[in-house]
Amino acid sequence: MKVAGYIAQHILDVYQGGNWTEVNVADTLKDVTLAEANTVTAASVNTIATLVNHLTFWNRAMTARLNDIDMDIPDTNGYDDPRLTTEADWQRLKDEHIKSAHEFADTVRSITEERLHQPIVPGRSSIYKNVQGSVEHIHYHLGQIVLLKKLIRNSH
Repeated sequence: MKVAGYIAQHILDVYQGGNWTEVNVADTLKDVTLAEANTVTAASVNTIATLVNHLTFWNRAMTARLNDIDMDIPDTNGYDDPRLTTEADWQRLKDEHIKSAHEFADTVRSITEERLHQPIVPGRSSIYKNVQGSVEHIHYHLGQIVLLKKLIRNSH
């Protein structure tokens, strides 16, 4: 398998399981309720829903950049409040999040070895550095989500 294929699989592993942390996004979010997703804690100004929205935004930003679309990143950086009012809204956000991960992984898988070393956009670091960094970014926020979920459930 080529390097891009390994990274794409690593993206899917952090979402579906089989990664080195033994936790994954899908299982972690599966039983999170709308109330829990919208809960602000003393530990963070970000809710679980906000973090999921942010990761969805970044998966799509990375996919766009890998498709040669240099999108501007707004000051909100994907941390917009998703304004979830129903369990269906929350389920849609979770579904869109998983979909964005698959789109990102599929795009990464298609990158040639030569292209991995090119800038992701002119004047920026390499595609490799950006996609590998994105895997780390997903793990980082997964850790936050796990901690927020535990904190919310232990505060009752």
